[in-house]
Amino acid sequence: MFPYASKASLKWKTRRPLLLAELSYLKPDIMCLQEVYTKNWDDTYDHWFKREGYGAQMFQSVYKSHGVSVSWNKERFEVVDQLCVRMDGTEQVCGEKLETDNVALIVVLRFTEEDKDAGLVVSNTHLYWKPSACFERLQQQVLLQRAVRKMQDKYPQYACISCGDYNTTPDDAGYALLTMPRPVTLNEWQLDNLLPQTQADEEDSDDSDSAKPLSYSEMAAAGTCAETDESISKRRKLEDEEREIEQQLQRDTQRVEQLVNTMQEEGQVLKSCYGTYADVDPSYRTEQWKGEPVYTNYSLWKGTLDYIFYSPSKLAVHEVLSLPKEDKLMPGIPNDKFSSDHVSLVARFG
Repeated sequence: MFPYASKASLKWKTRRPLLLAELSYLKPDIMCLQEVYTKNWDDTYDHWFKREGYGAQMFQSVYKSHGVSVSWNKERFEVVDQLCVRMDGTEQVCGEKLETDNVALIVVLRFTEEDKDAGLVVSNTHLYWKPSACFERLQQQVLLQRAVRKMQDKYPQYACISCGDYNTTPDDAGYALLTMPRPVTLNEWQLDNLLPQTQADEEDSDDSDSAKPLSYSEMAAAGTCAETDESISKRRKLEDEEREIEQQLQRDTQRVEQLVNTMQEEGQVLKSCYGTYADVDPSYRTEQWKGEPVYTNYSLWKGTLDYIFYSPSKLAVHEVLSLPKEDKLMPGIPNDKFSSDHVSLVARFG
């Protein structure tokens, strides 16, 4: 995955001190980490958080050796509730169960020294990684927002902060449906990407440059072959297959429309802390990704996948952490200065 990286920079004994040094330097009141390996949690994170005055919870995937964690400064917050979410339980969303083994963790925090009625509903997740799986990720987003809403219904005065590796770029439908005022109008590209992917779709995409053969009816019409009984049988079979594909497309389109409508009807509109980052540093501006940074992931693939979303009606962002310049990251991370292939995002709320 990281052919540019030295063997040393990939080892935990190298990454561990770099990571702890970064956490110690930043030391935010709330931290959300993804891909936290259970062994590293037991050996390192849990001890460090306790020593530094943090409360912390981790929720692990079933079959993977890692999960997500939320930690909080115990001088400022006390935990009053929490909810663990397995992101494959999407039967209630659109009638099918996923097999991604992704998870989310929601922790409800109450301020200890301020208004006792004030607090935060903090969620942290890591959505399905596959680039073509926009439909699956949107199901997971619906599942997550339902879980967050469940906590907000219990604590209606609390603001919401949703963090994570969404594996979603700022031009994806999932981002638009989280951040844009209702009703959201998706473009054709976004809708096409939401259609469920099949094995045949992936095979076709791998062979996109190859010429597509004519159908038997097209060949007969063009005079390139005479229709025999065998060719008629093949043509009819092909026509049946094309009819089934069209019917499946119609069913998939209806599923996507239903999912998009559910997302808009049930989900609150959030803002991204880094959604106007390009206004602060124009060198990060791209037309495709609007105001978000050009990257939060800097490996062989470089782009923005990570976010801190929040309730704009209850919170305001005062500052965000500047991202490291590319010359510090080239040709990719991790390296001898950065312990992860993702950079840290930090926001200060008022």
